[in-house]
Amino acid sequence: METHMSDINECLKAANDFKDKMNDNLKVRKLLKRWNPLIHFDTRDSDIKLSFGMSGGMAVSVESGHVGNAELTVTFPTAKDLVDMFYGKLDPTPMYLSGDILVKGHQADVIKLDAITMIIWPEK
Repeated sequence: METHMSDINECLKAANDFKDKMNDNLKVRKLLKRWNPLIHFDTRDSDIKLSFGMSGGMAVSVESGHVGNAELTVTFPTAKDLVDMFYGKLDPTPMYLSGDILVKGHQADVIKLDAITMIIWPEK
């Protein structure tokens, strides 16, 4: 499993774009007002790992690597799938329901993640 720096940088760029879209959306911020998890994202086809911090309805951090103890871990089949989800090109729900995306954590947190994508990209 080989990961190139350009792959990591693309994932970080996409994750930061997603973070900005979340923070710019009042509806998302209201939904997540009391939601403060640390979320880890990773992929099965690479060594890419990201930490996504939430606090008070805002996405406050995106970091390379698994930093801290996550309440939720989301594993995508490929780095491309992860990037595509962050950019709104991939609806994660069908992949989650088919078992292609693995999630460890509370079901309520999974539902909130799904709601975020539906609010940001309603056509998905």
